[in-house]
Amino acid sequence: MKKKKIDPYYSPAHLTYKAYRKICGYAIRYANDHLDESKWREVYGILIGSVENEAEVKIKDAIPMVVGDRAGVKYENKQYVDMAQIDASVFERSIQDKRNDFIIGWWHTHPGFGFFYSPIDCMTQLGYQIPNPYALGLVFDHCERKSDSHFLGVAGLRLKDPNRGISSTYNLIELKYELKKEIMLKNSEKEIDKINKNMKKVIEEVNYIDQTLRKKALAQLQRNFGLILVPKEDIVVTDNEQEAGEDERYLYEWDPAFFKKSYRIPKFREKIEKVISDIYDELDELIEKNEHEKYKLRKEKLQKKVQNMLKKPNEWYERLMEDFSKRIEVIFPYYDYLDTNERKVIEYFEERSSEYNKILEELNSRVELNFLA
Repeated sequence: MKKKKIDPYYSPAHLTYKAYRKICGYAIRYANDHLDESKWREVYGILIGSVENEAEVKIKDAIPMVVGDRAGVKYENKQYVDMAQIDASVFERSIQDKRNDFIIGWWHTHPGFGFFYSPIDCMTQLGYQIPNPYALGLVFDHCERKSDSHFLGVAGLRLKDPNRGISSTYNLIELKYELKKEIMLKNSEKEIDKINKNMKKVIEEVNYIDQTLRKKALAQLQRNFGLILVPKEDIVVTDNEQEAGEDERYLYEWDPAFFKKSYRIPKFREKIEKVISDIYDELDELIEKNEHEKYKLRKEKLQKKVQNMLKKPNEWYERLMEDFSKRIEVIFPYYDYLDTNERKVIEYFEERSSEYNKILEELNSRVELNFLA
């Protein structure tokens, strides 16, 4: 006998411990029993999961997105961009791992307010449920976590008739759990204790990466030993040579026509590229003349010259990344509880430092001159 298909509106949801602890962990940063109630703030995130056999939604992950104020979360344009990037990343992993995961819904908190949808919440739910009738929202309220009754303080909601827009009624849906509820509570409580003890230090490290490593150390490295090409539209135009020398956006033109059209080249990059180019020309000429002994002597001398030019950039970059690694060691155990803005700080530093290092490594390799006879 063919199994009867369940109406998406009535389909239950299966909540994994991973998703639950991330909801608790991020929410508890902004609303907890140790924080004055007037300072409690709502938070918002998205749910990653799949629809199993057209009968059940499996919530596999919950990604923190943004923090709001006491009575709501304002979702700005940049969060939509972040969500699109997450959606693309989830899709790529799903293809790679042969899974059917996607953004299955959203979650947010109502600290002290309980489980319901405001008109704004209904509008948000519509955005998920109209294209996907299985989509759901989770509401978390830490005040409703009850150890004695094994209640996790979380509820699932769906709109009954999305075609009616924000006028649609909503109801709670059945939630199932990966582990026994008492184990979910006990394990998440341990995680919450660690977050309460260590999150202040973690955020200090995130701010250090942003303010000290990125805006000061990495920027200074680029100013003194600039390697990264900068689009011309980002350049500050000034006739003051001293002022220009203090601004990493003031860069010199490089000869190749391709770069000249769109980029300005850092003075240091221009200088070392010219030195390497001249070395190639000189050594090529010696090879053509069959002056092999002179070639060997000049090659060794010229190599040392360029290696000395690259010595400080290599040393500075190494120290910079050693410092970054120390900060990441503190942050990493709590990375799941950072929101998009905090994660972007780390991602942007990694992107910029990696871009610098890629060029530096290429120059280090070219200095070896191994392709010459």
